[in-house]
Amino acid sequence: MGKRSKQVIEGLLEELPDLLMACVVNAQSGRVVASYTVSNAYNPNQISLRNAKLLHVMDDALAAKAWIGGPLTDFVVMLEDQFHYLRPMNEGKWYCFLAVRITDVNLGIAKEIMRRHAI
Repeated sequence: MGKRSKQVIEGLLEELPDLLMACVVNAQSGRVVASYTVSNAYNPNQISLRNAKLLHVMDDALAAKAWIGGPLTDFVVMLEDQFHYLRPMNEGKWYCFLAVRITDVNLGIAKEIMRRHAI
């Protein structure tokens, strides 16, 4: 997984050079497998467990038919000047997280780039 995670991060960074942070996380343990940040202010270890828990809650809600929908394919959190994007990988065993400024990239483009790299 380490080699594949590194390839995901490198691919994202190549296509989104202005990204603030990207990481690949083991969804079960919340352990960060690979990451990139522009500064110490963005710490992937601080968000990894919360995001893993968020994805588990979403999966549980879908399984309990709390709302109609298929499998969880992605999750976006819009903030004032940036968005955070999570995409499950490897049948939900891992997830990829991306943080970018809204002024640097369009959400649709970021989702397509993530889809290509985080499979």
